[in-house]
Order: sequence, then C-alpha cells, then structure tokens
Amino acid sequence: MPHPASDIYDSPQIGKLLADEARVLGPLLTRCTGEHGLHLTAALQAPAPAIPLLGHWATVRVAGAALGGDVKASGLERLPFVDDAFGVVLLRHALETTSRQDNLLDEAIRILAPGGMLAITGIHPVGLWSPWVARHSSRGPRPRLTWPWWWSQRLVRDDFELSMPRRLGSPWPRASGSPFAETVLGGGYLLLARKKRPTALPLRPRPVAVPAPMSGTFASGARRNARQNLS
Repeated sequence: MPHPASDIYDSPQIGKLLADEARVLGPLLTRCTGEHGLHLTAALQAPAPAIPLLGHWATVRVAGAALGGDVKASGLERLPFVDDAFGVVLLRHALETTSRQDNLLDEAIRILAPGGMLAITGIHPVGLWSPWVARHSSRGPRPRLTWPWWWSQRLVRDDFELSMPRRLGSPWPRASGSPFAETVLGGGYLLLARKKRPTALPLRPRPVAVPAPMSGTFASGARRNARQNLS
C-alpha cells in the first residue's frame, strides 16, 4: 500500500534503512563529546545512536514547514537554540523533508559547537530507491533527494573537515532481511564533517619607542667606572 510523503519514513523499508544506518553511525560517533546533541530526523521511531561521552539528545522531527518532537516550531524560521549549543548535530534524512534545505543546514552549522561533529544521512538519488520514493510519495510532496557531494562542497566552503561520503544499506528497498552496513550500491549515504575551531592568532611583539636617557641622568660614579673600563 503506498504511503503518503508524511508517512513514508514510517514504512518498513525506511525503517530497515535507518537500522542499517545506525550500525554504521554508532561506532563513528562514539568519541563525540558534549553536554547536548541534536537529532533532526524525518522519522521519530528511529532513536538517536547511543554515544557514551555525550550528555543527552534533543530530538526534532522535520516535516516540510513544521518541526515536532522535543521542540514544536516553524521550519521556516531559525531553530530555537543559541549559537554553538551542541557537540553533535545529526541530520537524519531531515534535508530531504524540510521546505528549506539550505536554511536548515545553515542553522545546523550555527548551533554546532567548534570542534563538534555534523552527520548527514539521506537516500542516494542514484539507484533503486529513487523510483520507489517517487512511487510511494505520489499522494503528497515528494522528498528532495540530493547528491551528498552537494553538501560536501557546501561544508568545505564553511571550513569543515570532511570524511569521504559513504554508501550504506541495501541497494534496493526491503522491509526485512540480513543487516547491511557500507556497500558500494547502498541506497543511503552518510556524510561526516567536523567544524573547525577558530584559529588562534599568533602574538607578535609590538615595538615600543623608548626615549634615550638625557645627559646628566647617570650617577657620577657610573661615568667614572665607564671611563675606567674603557681605559
């Protein structure tokens, strides 16, 4: 039975893909630290990965122009968080479902702390998943599948350190079966990027003019000693 766009991320096929993603995400994020992590997701039934050194996650579901979950707000406005608030920001298929992709990525960058990790997952636009998404999204807005290199180029411009994008999950939509991790033709992709810390400016000595001593400021004994040494 076809799922409308609002429910496609609750389908068994997407659920299987999310489970395959989790198997790859957990080990890669295990060293991330911070008091807070933000999980921006298209599917609330898929929990954020457990990270031992992270305090706790806030989870926000992204669906078109609306945000739900731990925060209910408009997806057309700034996220209601201060700058540099999160040690990890995970965009889990969120860029496919938001009404403003660039705006959401801008906000993820803004609220990510320097040295923090940004993770982006999505359905790869090339492969057997793309026609499946189109067919099952016929009753509503179609998710916008985007090439991972597009986000890579954008993050390089924003001074992030990137790892190579990974293809993962089953090459075709499936509701069950053996788990998949990284595969060359995987239906999903994962992009990891670390926000660089501000570069410390080197301290340079600042020349200061020192006035020369005026005549008669030295003690007379010092002058005699100087003359004696010269002789």
